[in-house]
Order: sequence, then structure tokens, then C-alpha cells
Amino acid sequence: MSGTASNTPPRRPARSGLRLPEVYLIGAPKAGTTSLAHWLAEHPDIYFSVPKEPYYWADDFPRLRDHYGSGNRPAYEALFASETAQSATLRAEGSTVYLYSTQALRNITSEVENAKFLLLVRNPVDLLISCHRTQLVALNENERDFLTAWRRSLTGVLPTTDPLDAKLVDYPLIGALGQAVAKVLDVVPREQLHVIAFDDLRRNPESMWADLTRFLDVPAGPTPSFATFNPSNKMYRSERARRITHRPPAVISTPMTHLRQWSRTTRLPGVAWAKQQMWRPEQRPAVSAKAKAEVADYFRADVRLLKELVSVDVSEAG
Repeated sequence: MSGTASNTPPRRPARSGLRLPEVYLIGAPKAGTTSLAHWLAEHPDIYFSVPKEPYYWADDFPRLRDHYGSGNRPAYEALFASETAQSATLRAEGSTVYLYSTQALRNITSEVENAKFLLLVRNPVDLLISCHRTQLVALNENERDFLTAWRRSLTGVLPTTDPLDAKLVDYPLIGALGQAVAKVLDVVPREQLHVIAFDDLRRNPESMWADLTRFLDVPAGPTPSFATFNPSNKMYRSERARRITHRPPAVISTPMTHLRQWSRTTRLPGVAWAKQQMWRPEQRPAVSAKAKAEVADYFRADVRLLKELVSVDVSEAG
């Protein structure tokens, strides 16, 4: 990933008076970002976008942005145009690909003065096992065996599923949090970056929350529920139905994008229930100790780099 500035044209300014997000939960994926986003959304002073991940500022993830309906400025601004959003003390969003984008952070800091960035980090082995499963569910990955998918990614070969972006299944890239943080710090002043270890989020959420609210300069209370959201414990019931809704043929792609966006924001009775019926419980995959050791060895130097940069140790697997 390059640290050079974006070559894209200057962005047009926000609509008159519209306040863009000041807080960006930039990753890492599968490190507790969905849970933290829900907890932040419970805070009376914070408005968190729905959907959580607009992806808008990541110009180098164009298919992903368009797939989720946030590929243009009006669509992005609409997420924060309501009276509730504009009257909040802080607005926030949580696009985890920003951590790996070569352009997102520069785009944000060029338009949002003193933006604050939240980064969750996790042991890379645990992170990638969970991330691999997420990409299976998202139809970006088709190799169900984690070790096979990991070794394939080392060669640069992509799955045959036509992922929305090759970086989503670049497991060496996704797991290298030390390198990713080094690039973040090339753009973001250290005092505007708050790093949270996944283990602290899970084991000591009260202390984590106190530190986070001090960083955001909002009251710690009321305390959120600290419930867990988006665990890797489900799989679609029908691959055919999943493809129709998530990777539709071109002739219905646009209306299906609108339908997905609508389903994320509507409060109509029965919609949430109908979406839940598309999923079935599935146990987390078993990964051998040998496979975990192989991946851990690959990231050993990067884990040390992360500790040197932000004083957070993720060497211990969960």
C-alpha cells in the first residue's frame, strides 16, 4: 500500500451547514467493531451511521462502495442529514476498509478538521480465522478451509468468486496491523488516534469505555449494554438466495442495491424477522494448532511493530 496522496479530483463541499462525521471507527475487521459501534450508538451524544460501514471515503474500493450504495456524495451525506444526526454532539461511522485504503484517511483529514479515529486490534491469527469466515459469508471467498485459503493468498491468487475487491481476501495484508498502523500514523496525528485491544473490549469493557469516552470528550454515562454483536456463528441457509440478494445479475443489480439499503434502515415490522430466516447457526471452524502456528510465525515481526508503535500487545491468541 502506498502512502501517496490521492489522485482523485477534489471533493465538492458538503451541503451548506451539514456536519460530517467527526469520529471514524476504521477497523480492524473482526476485532469487535460492530459491538463497539452499537455501544457508541447507545450514547445520547453520539449519532452512528446506519449502515455502520458506508465505505464512502475509500476511493480505492469502488465496487464495494457501489455495492453498498454509498459510492456518491449525496448518498453519503444523506446518512447524516437527519435532525437527529445533525443535532448530536458527534457523528460517527465505522468502515473497516479505511484501515487498508491508500486514500480514505487522506480524504477524511482533507475535509474534516481534527477528525478522531478509533482502531481496534486483535491477535492476527484469531482475526484472520474470523475474517476468512466473513468473506465466505460475503461471497468473496469460496475456499472453506482456512489454511488452504491462507496459503493461496500468499501466492497472490484470488478466489474464483470474483471478490468485490481483491484486498478483502488478501489475508497477509489484513493481518499486518503493525504495517497498517504505521501508514495510519503517516496521515493521522497520534493524539487523534485511539487504539483499543480486542481483549480489553471483551474482558474489561467498563475500563475500555471510560478511556474511550475521555478520548471523545463525552460523558461516560449512561453505560452501554456491552452486548456482543456480529459474532462469527452463522451461515446463509441458501447460497442461491444469498447470491440473488447479495450478488444479483446485472439486470436487477440496481434495485437490489436499493432493497439492501432499505432493509438496513427500515423499522417496518417483520423485516428483521424475515432477514433472520435467511441464516442458520453454524459453529466456528476448527483450525489446527499447526495452522495457527504457521500464521502466527508469519506475523511475529509485525506484532512487534504494532507494540512499538502504539504500546499494544496482541501476541496472545484467544
